[in-house]
Amino acid sequence: MSRFTRLPAALALVALALLPAPRARAAAAAGANRLVNPGFEEGKPNHAWMPAGWDTSRSGLSTVFFGRDTLLAHGGRYAVTVANVSGLWPFSHNWGQTILVNKDDWGKDAVFSIWTRSTGVDGRGYVLIQAYRDTISRRAAETGVSRDSMAKQMNIHPVDDPLYDLGWKRLCFTEEETGWVRREVRIFVPPLSNVLFVRGGLIGTGQVMLDDASLTFETAKPAPPVPPHTNLLQDPGFEQGGLAWEFSLPPYRNMIGRVDSTVAHSGRCCAMFTGGEDGWVSSHAGAIQAIPNRNLQGKRIRLTGWFKTDSLKSNGYTKFYFHTLHGVESVNTVDQFGGTENWRMATLEADVPKDTYEVWVWYVYNGPAPGVVYIDDCSVEVLGPAGGEGKASSGARH
Repeated sequence: MSRFTRLPAALALVALALLPAPRARAAAAAGANRLVNPGFEEGKPNHAWMPAGWDTSRSGLSTVFFGRDTLLAHGGRYAVTVANVSGLWPFSHNWGQTILVNKDDWGKDAVFSIWTRSTGVDGRGYVLIQAYRDTISRRAAETGVSRDSMAKQMNIHPVDDPLYDLGWKRLCFTEEETGWVRREVRIFVPPLSNVLFVRGGLIGTGQVMLDDASLTFETAKPAPPVPPHTNLLQDPGFEQGGLAWEFSLPPYRNMIGRVDSTVAHSGRCCAMFTGGEDGWVSSHAGAIQAIPNRNLQGKRIRLTGWFKTDSLKSNGYTKFYFHTLHGVESVNTVDQFGGTENWRMATLEADVPKDTYEVWVWYVYNGPAPGVVYIDDCSVEVLGPAGGEGKASSGARH
């Protein structure tokens, strides 16, 4: 998924898994559906089955199938499907579309809805909307070429890629079997955003069908309040299945991240990460949550969380990423957890820059690496106005 200054490679792979599709000029009417071919009815010229205006993620795996057919459409004649039969490699397989964002769209809410149908899902189906400042994808969509081709034309290498996200909302669902269900996600579109990505797909095995999508720009709702000393994280103890979290997994064989009910710091559940065979580069694996809330600008915030490790040949730690109009700033903790240790708490404090539109909270370790990491009882709270440099303090043991 790439977020992810550059956000580290694991989530970066997620965000760039989809090559951008050419986008028609935005409709002028307020509330108009900005998607091309929202019902998948129009086929791509000179292609046997691909719908016009849409593209698929690319993993290179033979275990994933994408299709467009008339078997079980929600509306009209066609729907699309993504099916995967192997969880050996942790990939996010999805359909998606790239939409150009202009100045008139800034300060509005982008609302993406789509109908989904699940069959035999073991993992997570999802719908996702992302607002990016991404010059390469913007030019690629305008000219109708792939993002990789445009990066070569612009002589921008991956390490220098200037992309970063300013808005992010994923809605996950785990029901094994469903009829058609309407899903909706909404984000605020910050200044400097120049592309939106909308996606629907599957992490795990099974089949998800998609139909009748919509993307509209509406008057923005007020940002949620951020009362002091209140946990801003959703499902902080993973008791609700962890659906509010991004489980970052580098795309290496046998990387595993899931909610575990055999070990917990409190309650019944925690997040567990393990596995992975040798990879060409070490990357971040762990539990991550985005807080796209402009009310955090100019606040001082504190992160806490509990780690337990078992024979871990790596280090677990916490991080903040502040996604601002001038780029991405990060704050690292001094706490590191490796080897075999019982539950220990990490604490991290930092000032949120005044032009921040999104805060990413990371509880991660460097993977792939032998061993197991457990994460539980996470918290992010506002302490008050910004007033000092970010700092970390070693946490308690329990």
